[in-house]
Amino acid sequence: MFSYYFNIGLIYIIIGFGTALVLYYVYNKAFIGNFWGVLIVSIIGSFLGAIIEFYFGNIIEMLTRINGVVNVFPPLIVSIIVIYIFHKVSEKR
Repeated sequence: MFSYYFNIGLIYIIIGFGTALVLYYVYNKAFIGNFWGVLIVSIIGSFLGAIIEFYFGNIIEMLTRINGVVNVFPPLIVSIIVIYIFHKVSEKR
């Protein structure tokens, strides 16, 4: 049972890491904490997306699932939104 939850958590961390890589290096914007700040915020956003998916799973059930277990779109979307908000806060400083 531990490996089941560990694998799901690892997928969310990988989604957050990939999002951070793309948004930090491709868009090349200034963030508080540079890459590490973006990474932490994107991983938090990924897990928030997972929580949203848990509570609103019936609404977004039609989205693609990896291995029949993990819905990748909510964590990806929320991770991007959280990084966008973090970027806007970083610009003001």
